[in-house]
Amino acid sequence: MKRIIFILVALLSVSVMLADKSQQSIKKQQQRTNKEIKETAKKIETNKKQTKKQLNLLNKLTVEISQNTQELNQLQTSIDSLDKSMRKMTDSIAFLEKRLVLIRENYKKSLRSVRASRHSTSNIAFIFSSKSFDDAYRRMRYLQQFNTWQTNKANEVKEAITAIENAKNELVALHSTKSKTLELVASTQKTLVKNQQEQSQVVASLQKERTQLDAYLKKKQKEAQKLDDQLNELIRKQQEEERKRRIEAEKKRKEKERLETEKRRKEQEQKEKEQAEKGQQPSKPVDSKKEEPKKQPEQPIVDTEEQAQQTLSSNFENNKGKLPYPATGKCRIVSKFGRHKHPSLQYVEVNNNGIDIELLSSTSAIAVCDGTVSAIFQQSGYNNIVMVRHGSYITVYANLATITVKPGDKVKAHQAIGTVYADPDDDNRCILHFEVRKETQKLNPEHWIK
Repeated sequence: MKRIIFILVALLSVSVMLADKSQQSIKKQQQRTNKEIKETAKKIETNKKQTKKQLNLLNKLTVEISQNTQELNQLQTSIDSLDKSMRKMTDSIAFLEKRLVLIRENYKKSLRSVRASRHSTSNIAFIFSSKSFDDAYRRMRYLQQFNTWQTNKANEVKEAITAIENAKNELVALHSTKSKTLELVASTQKTLVKNQQEQSQVVASLQKERTQLDAYLKKKQKEAQKLDDQLNELIRKQQEEERKRRIEAEKKRKEKERLETEKRRKEQEQKEKEQAEKGQQPSKPVDSKKEEPKKQPEQPIVDTEEQAQQTLSSNFENNKGKLPYPATGKCRIVSKFGRHKHPSLQYVEVNNNGIDIELLSSTSAIAVCDGTVSAIFQQSGYNNIVMVRHGSYITVYANLATITVKPGDKVKAHQAIGTVYADPDDDNRCILHFEVRKETQKLNPEHWIK
C-alpha cells in the first residue's frame, strides 16, 4: 500500500514539473511572438516613413529636372542669340575696316592731287601770287574750305577707328558672355544628369516596394478625401449660417419698416385728435389724383456685412493671376493641381485638390489676399488647417505647425497666419498644401498666383 502511494506521489510530482515547464515554454513563446509583432510594426512604420520620404524626394527631383531642362533651353536660346550677334559684329567690323581703308586712300589721293596742283607752295605764297584781289579772296576761301575738309576727313578717320575699336570690344564682351553661358550650360547639364540618375534610383526603389507605395498612396488619398469632405461640410455650414443671417436681417428690416409705418400712423391720429379738440378741420387725406408734395427719398437699408463680402469677392477676383505665393522666401511647387499621371511613376495617378509648395528659405505661411479667418481645425496628414474667406472665395492653408490667427480675425494680404510643419522624418522639409475655392468649387491655384 505504501509502495502504491509512493508511486502516485512520484507521478503527481512529475506531472506538476512537466506542466510547469510547459507553461514556461508557452510564456517564452508569447514573449517571442510579442517581440516579433512589435518589430514588424516598427519595420512597417519605418517603411512607411521611408516611402513617404522617397516619394517626396522624387517629387523634388522631378521639379528640379524640369527646371534644369527649362534653364538649358533658355541658355541654348541665349547662346544662339549670342552667336547671331557675334556674326553681325564680325561682319560690322569687316565693313568698318574696309570703309576705313577706303577713307584713307581717298584722303591720300586728295592730298596728292592738291599738292601736285599747288607745286608745294606755302599758303601765304599761294594767296599773294594771285593776279587780283578777287582771285586772292577766292584762294583764301578755298584754303579755308580745304582746311575744313581736311579736318572733317581726319575726324572721319578717327570716328571709323573708334567704331572699329568699340565693335571689337563688344565682340570680346560677347565672347566672354558666351564663355560664361557655356560654363553655366555644362554645370546645369551636370546637375541634370545627377538628378536624373538619383531619380532613376528612387523610382527603382519605389517600384521594388510597390506594395508599400500603394498602401501609402491609398492612405494619402483617404486623408485628402477626408480633408475635402471636412472643407465641404464647413463651407456648407457657413453658407447655411449666411442664409440664416440674411433671412434674419430681412426680418429685422421688415419689422423696422412696420414699426416706422405704425409710428407715422399714430402720429397722424394724434395730430387729428389735437386738431379736433381745438375745433380745427382735420387734415383731409391727400387726393391721389392731385400732385403729392415731393418727399426726400428714404435711404435704403444696407446690409453692411453683405456689402463687405461683395467687396472681398471683387477684390479677390480682380487679382486673379496677381496674388502672391502663400509663403515667404524662396519656394517651388512640387505637386500640381488636379487628376494626372505622376511625371515619374507612370502607374501612379495623382489627384490633388490644390497644390503642394515646398518652402526653401523660410517656414512662414501668409494670406494671399484680404479676408476673414472662417475656420481653423486639425486633421491627420495635414496637421493644422486655416480657412480664409474672401467673400465667396476661400483659400486653404494646410500642414501648419503653429497658427498666429483665430476664427473671425480680419487678415491682410501678406499677413503671416502661421508656420509650416517641418517634417523630422523627411529632413525637416516644409511642404504647404494650398487650395483656392469658390465656395465648394475647387480652382487651380496656379491660375491665381503670379
